[in-house]
Amino acid sequence: SMPDSTMIYVTHDQVEAMTLATRIVVLANKGIAQVGAPLELYERPNGEFVAQFIGSPAMNLLPGEVVRTGQQTTVRMDGGGMAVSHYPTTQADMGRKVNVGVRPEDFLEVAEGATYIFEGKVNITEALGEVTLLYFDKVAGGEPVIGKLPGIHADLRGKQVKLGAVPEKVHIFADGQSLLYR
Repeated sequence: SMPDSTMIYVTHDQVEAMTLATRIVVLANKGIAQVGAPLELYERPNGEFVAQFIGSPAMNLLPGEVVRTGQQTTVRMDGGGMAVSHYPTTQADMGRKVNVGVRPEDFLEVAEGATYIFEGKVNITEALGEVTLLYFDKVAGGEPVIGKLPGIHADLRGKQVKLGAVPEKVHIFADGQSLLYR
């Protein structure tokens, strides 16, 4: 084959796209949702569609309201708890209804008294050895929340668990679009 040839490969399998592609074009609603390198789309999706399409299991989206703006943004979660994101916001964003996005693998179990983004009862644990998937009750009629914690956590089934995340891993979307791309 030619060394400099370009190949376009169409797939609905996002894992395949992530592993094969140097650049991914995500198509949605009769147009292009986002173009970028696989990790760029994973780390900085420009909207909820790309955020949930790239990554498996999909990114969790949890509703809240902006309560502090600036270089970092604080969101008061509808389900209790607070999320701090490295996404910058302006005074105009104060009180804005948003969805906080956290990938399952970016959740951390937090201790009592620590700041948390999500709290819920673990319905199912799926032990994969290296990681354990935690499936929580559905939130506000949406998708079940999923956490992916390193190691083995068989004891968490049926327990109330609080999850947090570092600000660098907390995404904020308003009206489906990332606040990072404005």
